[in-house]
Amino acid sequence: MAQVPRRLTPHRSVLHGYGAALRKWRECRGLSQRALGRLVHVSGDLIGKVEKAERWPSARLIESCEAALQTGGELVAFLSDLERERRLTGVGYRLAGGADGQLGVVMNHSEETDLLRSWHEKLASLATAGNRTGYAGMASTAHAQISAAATIGRRSSSTDRRNVLIAQAMWAEFLSWIDEQSDAAEADAWLRRAQQHAVEANAPALASYVLMRQSQRALERFDPRQAAALAQQALDEVRLPGRIRALLLVRQAQAFAMGGDQISCVASIDEAHRVAGSADWDSELPIDVGVHCNPVYVTAHEAQCRLLLGQPAAAADLYEQLLQDWPSQWRVDEALWRSALSTAYVNSGNVERAATEATNALTLAAGTSSGRALRWLNPTAVALRQQPGVPEAVAFVLAYRQATLEACNH
Repeated sequence: MAQVPRRLTPHRSVLHGYGAALRKWRECRGLSQRALGRLVHVSGDLIGKVEKAERWPSARLIESCEAALQTGGELVAFLSDLERERRLTGVGYRLAGGADGQLGVVMNHSEETDLLRSWHEKLASLATAGNRTGYAGMASTAHAQISAAATIGRRSSSTDRRNVLIAQAMWAEFLSWIDEQSDAAEADAWLRRAQQHAVEANAPALASYVLMRQSQRALERFDPRQAAALAQQALDEVRLPGRIRALLLVRQAQAFAMGGDQISCVASIDEAHRVAGSADWDSELPIDVGVHCNPVYVTAHEAQCRLLLGQPAAAADLYEQLLQDWPSQWRVDEALWRSALSTAYVNSGNVERAATEATNALTLAAGTSSGRALRWLNPTAVALRQQPGVPEAVAFVLAYRQATLEACNH
């Protein structure tokens, strides 16, 4: 009887993440470990050990596997993070072989303090880069950070442990953004973990921010009742910074709009506009997680509410205004808003403009590997399939079909 392959756990470290990716692509190409080994001039046994995170792959092996499996750069994207993790092994980290298989730590206190400081700097940098280029390739770094934080937290003082819990919560929330592109269940799981860490750390602003993200996920599932309940639960917290409160009011307004309650929706959006310009942020957090919630952000979601309320012309006007001076580095968000703008034009009967904006959004979605933007384009694609006499619509539908097929293959 054939042996059942060991279940892999890519979340445990970068090394585990690479092993899981290697197995996925090897099986996708229909190759055995021995067959892949022959292609890259190593033994099949070594391939197996790399897949199970029992051996470090060399840079040459990673590049050879990339060339043999044609992964579109996914395997070589691990190179820098694997090298970093290997260096950490040499200065005090080791890959634990115990039950959880996470990164073990044998570092002195000063080194732990430096690591705690660097976590938040790296998180802010990745979040900024993610909106510019997409989140592909960032998961392994985030997994390594969470693994290190978990181990440090188990041996830290109560004060330091609270800081580590906050770091874990923020990294888990960041991973929810990454997994939201392709795996909704994993995205929800990371948000549950983030909420647990934030509550355990007694960080009410961060816990409220995670509730906001869970409300956003409920809206993605077209569950306005759950979205409104989660937003209200967080709004009941009296110690909220202004921008986090504004984000929650935006989610609340979207839930009201999805439920057809225009009066409540407008009231929530108006209040969000009032507090979105606030410069305050809670000192419990090392970075301002609500910094992106400015008046432009609220306007974008006001447009979305108009679309949900069946006012596509008003929505299109708002989207056009805000996209005129849209920051070039916010490409992921631009893909979403152009997707929504295309839907607004479809619903207004302007098929040519809808196809043009949908094509622009598709280009941005492909350039940032945004599965979320592809999903937002689906209503436009469905509507434009009914327009075979419009060349722009036909061209978009074909391009969208190809893009979704490529996304499924990856």
